Amino acid sequence: MTRKNYDEYEYLDTDLIYIYPDGQTLINKQGIKDSRDADQNEHFHVNRRLIELVLEPILVNDMKDVRKIHAHLFGDIYEWAGNYRRVNISKEGKPFMAMQSFGTGEEYLNSLLTSFLNTANEKADVIFHLARILDNLNYMHPFREGNGRCQREVIRVLALSKGYQLDIKVSADENIYHLYMDGTVHSRIDLLEQLIDQLLIKL
Repeated sequence: MTRKNYDEYEYLDTDLIYIYPDGQTLINKQGIKDSRDADQNEHFHVNRRLIELVLEPILVNDMKDVRKIHAHLFGDIYEWAGNYRRVNISKEGKPFMAMQSFGTGEEYLNSLLTSFLNTANEKADVIFHLARILDNLNYMHPFREGNGRCQREVIRVLALSKGYQLDIKVSADENIYHLYMDGTVHSRIDLLEQLIDQLLIKL
């Protein structure tokens, strides 16, 4: 299967809140302005932090814990790690949740998380709830960078809390990549349920 290309994200950041004046590279703690070097720097630090979370997960009860995960993953690189974005974002012409609606988005996601933790016990229920949490978390897209990596860790930890292994490794398998990307980009709950069903393993 040929890997499908997806459009780049679009940001409304005219005040340069997050980027250096060249408009290409996120402002980072290391002061790296070359985009390729900055990507490598981010990859190095985040992968190290992901390993730490495998060994000692941050349990997720509400969106405060989602923010803690993002801060843990990206805190070595960005001052704003763990804080909600202050710019609006779109992908393939589809806008993510406007930052002005984050209060409502946070409240709704907290309700989904509470419902999952309190009622999802059978495998079918776990799949049902996780697909909707993933879809809504992706639509909120709460952070300026690192939403995908953060949300995959959140879903992994939520599954773990119910006694399941769920590792969504988008780089390892073309089918998994397309299910995940088509499911999140196009808000296809059916594809996200199919993705989770394929990967969910009882521990």
